[in-house]
Amino acid sequence: MEIRQLHSWDLNYAEARELQSELQSQLRLVPLEGEVKYIAGCDVSSALRSRNFTAAVVVMNFPEMEVIEKVSTELDVDFPYIPGLLSFREMPVLLKAWERITNVPDLIFCDGSGLIHPRKMGLACHLGLWLRIPVIGCAKNLLCGEYKPPNTEKTSVAEVEYEGEVVGAAVRTRTDVKPMFISPGNLISLKEAIDFVLKACPKYRIPEPIRAAHRVANEARDRIVEAKRFVKCY
Repeated sequence: MEIRQLHSWDLNYAEARELQSELQSQLRLVPLEGEVKYIAGCDVSSALRSRNFTAAVVVMNFPEMEVIEKVSTELDVDFPYIPGLLSFREMPVLLKAWERITNVPDLIFCDGSGLIHPRKMGLACHLGLWLRIPVIGCAKNLLCGEYKPPNTEKTSVAEVEYEGEVVGAAVRTRTDVKPMFISPGNLISLKEAIDFVLKACPKYRIPEPIRAAHRVANEARDRIVEAKRFVKCY
């Protein structure tokens, strides 16, 4: 798919934080437009202490959630891990994977936060602005904000508040299992984000598109590690 160039990645940490604040005003947290026939998940993986990252995108039909396309790619990453600046570490390799996609989805599930972010500009928001596609942020841990734990039953929801604003929700996607922290990234409302996450979690805590992308990214990572090990041995 064709991706517009939104900005340069050659930024220091202060410039990255400033850019997030500037981009936040461009977000449109509005109801979805049109029918959702295709969904996608994306994820990034790397070996321990490795600069080489692999990214994967998996596209599925909906609601069947059958895989119709999957791609992976790799890239050496220099930007360090800094809480709140994850997108500057993972987005370059993610975009490289998205460029290889031929079936453009109607909705994306991103392994990372959306509006639940110190500057309300998490990875899912950043990705949504670059791709101009609705994105849901699906985080396994809470980056910021406060909430009261939802009931233990699947589909239970509790709002996450940050600086006096509802920015997302703790969503119980499985009974008696830790909730996922769901927030809109771009071009979708919080209610719709919650509804689609629950539909995408028929068995497991993590939405199926992200689970599939995680497997593909890890498989690609392991192939690269094994290939380098083979070259080193010979």
